[in-house]
Amino acid sequence: MNGNILVVDDDTGVRKTLSSILLQEGYSVETVENGKQAIRASEKSRFDVALIDIKLPDMEGTGLLHRLKEKQPHMVEIIITGFPTLENAMKTVNEGADGYILKPFDIQKLLEMIKRHLTKKTSEHVSDWMEFDHDNTRKSRFDQNNDERKSLK
Repeated sequence: MNGNILVVDDDTGVRKTLSSILLQEGYSVETVENGKQAIRASEKSRFDVALIDIKLPDMEGTGLLHRLKEKQPHMVEIIITGFPTLENAMKTVNEGADGYILKPFDIQKLLEMIKRHLTKKTSEHVSDWMEFDHDNTRKSRFDQNNDERKSLK
């Protein structure tokens, strides 16, 4: 499985289309139609990516960004919009979205963006793990040197 994706959009057609395409690409997909459902889903399941419509019936997509980050800080969040304005783009960036993509979708660009973010996330995770392992190795050597010094006394 390539990753778990949450699709948040009030348009049934968009949810079905994205779900179908993402499933064909090997992703696990959950779809919801509003912010409250997205928050509940994020409390029950772990997601690698959230595709969030900027205009939801119960809240702004940019507001949902913060709520989801609280639940899952490492989730990649990409705003999708049919209302491309400079103001929307700037607000999205300022609110911490990882990406911004316009409707109608260029499917290849969307898939590339998802793949790029997941690859980056995976490499950061491996790097963090290697750093942790290196720190533990260093501590172990330090402890070994201290043990050797104590035994010489």
